[in-house]
Amino acid sequence: MTYGLKLFCQYILWLPIFFLIPCLAESTNWPGFRGEGNSKTKIQSLPLKWTEKEGILWKNQISGFGQSSPVIWNDRIYITSTGGQSKESLYLDCYDLNSGKSIWKRTIKATETVKKVTNMISQGAPTPVTGPEGIYVFFESGDLLAFNHEGKRLWERKLTEEFGPFKGGHGVGSSLVGVPERLVLLIDHEGPSYLLCVDRVTGKTRWKTSREPRVSWTTPLYLKHKEEEQIIISSNGIIESYRLDNGKRIWWFDEIEKNTVASPSADGNLIIAGSSYPKQSLAIRLGGEGNISETHLEWRAKSVTSSFASPLVHRNVVYFINRAGTLQAQNFKDGTQRWEYKLPDGCWASPLAASERIYLFCKNGKSLVLEASEKGAKVLSENVVAVAENDKVYGYAVSENKFVLRTSREIICVGK
Repeated sequence: MTYGLKLFCQYILWLPIFFLIPCLAESTNWPGFRGEGNSKTKIQSLPLKWTEKEGILWKNQISGFGQSSPVIWNDRIYITSTGGQSKESLYLDCYDLNSGKSIWKRTIKATETVKKVTNMISQGAPTPVTGPEGIYVFFESGDLLAFNHEGKRLWERKLTEEFGPFKGGHGVGSSLVGVPERLVLLIDHEGPSYLLCVDRVTGKTRWKTSREPRVSWTTPLYLKHKEEEQIIISSNGIIESYRLDNGKRIWWFDEIEKNTVASPSADGNLIIAGSSYPKQSLAIRLGGEGNISETHLEWRAKSVTSSFASPLVHRNVVYFINRAGTLQAQNFKDGTQRWEYKLPDGCWASPLAASERIYLFCKNGKSLVLEASEKGAKVLSENVVAVAENDKVYGYAVSENKFVLRTSREIICVGK
């Protein structure tokens, strides 16, 4: 065998490994709100059972008070919070995923503050986005910033100074959305609202689409349909699709009420939107243009309502969680109810799908693991972490063998 032929054969043998490595790396990251925006993971080695005495790998305090979810990139956890009587301080903490030790912390002075912090307004609610170049954070003060993975500030913007203060009694809760090379942010409030797309490297505006005043806490969904990249918004009386390349609206559906908190989900050709009103949680077919209110409604669920947790679509079932803490499983094709199950408490965090399992993280620290099934609720385990009185589990992130949970002031790693 010649030397050149030998090198070629070695290259062919190594090629599959090179293609495999990025896939393995991506599976250990949790880069944004609901992971990739769908509350699903391909990781198969997640914990099944845990208690305060067994399965808690570590705990650590967060710099302030926050309601956002943690994000993970290459064994680093990033989490945001706020501090002070008027939320004048903004925090970004970076922790080691394996040990829980603090790597670095950044404190940002808030551009806009409130008269007094209350339980009725957002407190560090928007979840950040992370990726190869760094971490991107947005706060309800209007501050949008980028840092590299060592904590160096790359760029910053003050959206309330550029486009006007946020108006309303409950603050802003929409999270950043990570899309290729860009970030997307929805600002819906009582003042002039907008959908904003910025460059990840420079922070400069790619496009900005004006919207009517429309108060909501929902986060947009990024998807591709027939090779067209779209941003789907479900927000207080309307569901819409925008082109990612230029921010132009493709279609809208305005026959819905009280879709103000739960974010949209999708699977295949259907968009699922949750509402806090009965007969308002529904499915819409993708592929329309203009006003599709009378042409693209697939189904309305009769008795389903959706509270803080967003709907989960997994294996022909749509899972909704109502304010009372009842899990309602609907048929994906026609919206009819398959079964329902009363959880130990309500959920702020959205349910998670991992292969044959559905994970549900209740506000009071109890978690259920169910078998993913169309036939009924088969409980595989019920678990618990200690949560302080009047506190709650707000969100989670997922990595190999681990969950990272966050309460208002604490981060908790559950693992094997």
